[in-house]
Amino acid sequence: MRVVIVGGRSRADYLMGALAETVDTVVAINDDRRFCEYLSSRHDGTVIWGNGMKLAVLEEAGVAGFDAIVALTGLDADNLAICQVAKKFLGIRIQLCIVSNPENTAIFRQLGVTAAISATATLAQAIRGALELPDPAGAKARAATAAAVAAAEAGNGEGDGADGTADDEEDPGAPSPFRSILGSWHHLGKERR
Repeated sequence: MRVVIVGGRSRADYLMGALAETVDTVVAINDDRRFCEYLSSRHDGTVIWGNGMKLAVLEEAGVAGFDAIVALTGLDADNLAICQVAKKFLGIRIQLCIVSNPENTAIFRQLGVTAAISATATLAQAIRGALELPDPAGAKARAATAAAVAAAEAGNGEGDGADGTADDEEDPGAPSPFRSILGSWHHLGKERR
């Protein structure tokens, strides 16, 4: 299995170490030169200094056709873009990312990302479990994520949602996909200057 990790700091460092023993190839792409030097000094995998949101950087890294991409940037919109570019232009069949806004997990899945993971939602679920409180959405979200990853690994994830419904079916009570991610878009210009 071949995996590319884009962005992140401690998460990227941890994943490179954790995956080193179990996957054939790990490539990390990060736009912080010093951090790339740090990763190179600690891990045997390939480390590339560059903007992992750019298709040209991903192509030059030689990650087309990799099995999985993990997007770990601090902005949900960037992670969505990385996953969509990886799927559409590079043929990477499993796309995983972190999200800051827990509402984006379902939205990203509707937009074709294999799995979006929210540390906040996971923490809330753990607290409810520890306190033995009901978890109204957690069980469904866990099942959807597990089904999406399993479907992608089996190679039949196209066209069906994790719950077996068509991707284009929408829950009438769900927020607009674009309304929820707009909160992340306003950071783009500020972060890159």
